Amino acid sequence: MAEVPVMRLPDYLVNDPGLLTIPRDRLRDLQGERLRAMVRYVYERSPFWREKLEQVGTAPEDVRGVDDIGRLPTCTKQELQREQEEHPPLGRYVCTDRAEWVRFFATSGTTGRPLRRVFSARDWGYMIDRFTRQSPWTPDDVILLTLPIDGAAGPTAGMEAAAHAGALVIAGGLWSTERKIDTMVSLRPTSITGSTSYLLHLTEVARKKGIDLSSLGVRTVACIGEPGAALDSTRAKISGRFGGAAVTDGYGMTEVFPLGGNCAFDRSIHLAEDIVLVECLRPGGNEPVEPGELGELVYTNIVGDTQPLLRYRSGDLGRLSDGSPCGCGVTHLRIQGSVEGRADDMIWYRGANFFPSAVESAISSVEGVASEHQIVLTDDDAGFPHLTVRVEREDTRDDTRQYVAASAHQIGSALGIALKEALGVTAEVEVLPSGALPRPSPGAKARRVLDQRHQSNRTEEAR
Repeated sequence: MAEVPVMRLPDYLVNDPGLLTIPRDRLRDLQGERLRAMVRYVYERSPFWREKLEQVGTAPEDVRGVDDIGRLPTCTKQELQREQEEHPPLGRYVCTDRAEWVRFFATSGTTGRPLRRVFSARDWGYMIDRFTRQSPWTPDDVILLTLPIDGAAGPTAGMEAAAHAGALVIAGGLWSTERKIDTMVSLRPTSITGSTSYLLHLTEVARKKGIDLSSLGVRTVACIGEPGAALDSTRAKISGRFGGAAVTDGYGMTEVFPLGGNCAFDRSIHLAEDIVLVECLRPGGNEPVEPGELGELVYTNIVGDTQPLLRYRSGDLGRLSDGSPCGCGVTHLRIQGSVEGRADDMIWYRGANFFPSAVESAISSVEGVASEHQIVLTDDDAGFPHLTVRVEREDTRDDTRQYVAASAHQIGSALGIALKEALGVTAEVEVLPSGALPRPSPGAKARRVLDQRHQSNRTEEAR
């Protein structure tokens, strides 16, 4: 008997700039074709997706085009984390064999166990092509990366695409700030990549050294890791400190794909709709919101064979454009302005992001600390964001000054280490006597996050 062939996805063309300006009706047909193939593919290759599709009563033949996307089940990061914990190492939504994997990454894990992500050679090629088709780089370019990219899929692919274009890529993420500045002076990069807060810090350190970075000829500044570059005031500040350089804002997530960035005409995020379908749903519900209305961004992979996701609820809040083309000619949908915040209260701070629950988890791991706490975000004298975590000592009968001082010092030191491990950033710790922090009134929620930063250093108001 002849062997039944295993279904595979077609080879798709990604590195085609013409796909960016394709008319909306043709783009919709392309999306429908790829969506149909993806649903059939995951139904056959993934027990996880087969179960979810059967739970909502949807068969592959029920999906005829983009209009049927509402018939598909949604998924969340927490659901995928649980799937990988119960079916290690990658969960049952991986659709290719180990022999095909060539790249491994993981998410930050601040909401629990990191999500593991692998790419086949074909998928990784799509990642490179996604950057290459809009590549501004030439062999004359020198690119300095100021953040570590180990484990970060998007920046890694972006730098590989730049190298393929002939640019000189300097991976300086692990270097000291002083060494990065010295490298800028000696090699004069045409492009620099980093988080908004760190890039501003870099310019301050350079000024103290008597070095004017605005005179070095930087043409573009690519901001990643935090959303500050979407704010006009921050954007202008960064551009001015690098001599009027163009500032771009990148967006993506390891579990999906690099999703897009802005252009010279519009600071909104251009989404790669030939690679992912995007929906904007009412937070906590499944109803789509109108263009321009705030909602949760939901993504479906229509390209990528290794760990494709259907209707992935990103938790990001944003507003989608109405489908009209951008001034640059791109016809794909845009996130107006940028991502405005998180459905689950994510805090963005100095290139990292974390949830209040991650702070609470770190506090609970340290002996002698009561559960009441405050997360205080302010601006220091230089205008940079500063994080303070205020906690209380557990009530104790021994109230001698010597014991209190020793206890506060030990608690502060231990908690500082725990917070660094949990958040990936350094926090100042204030250890207060028991009962010092305010308590919520009966029936009210505890107000544990006090965000007093300038708007350019934050994404949403304190809760």
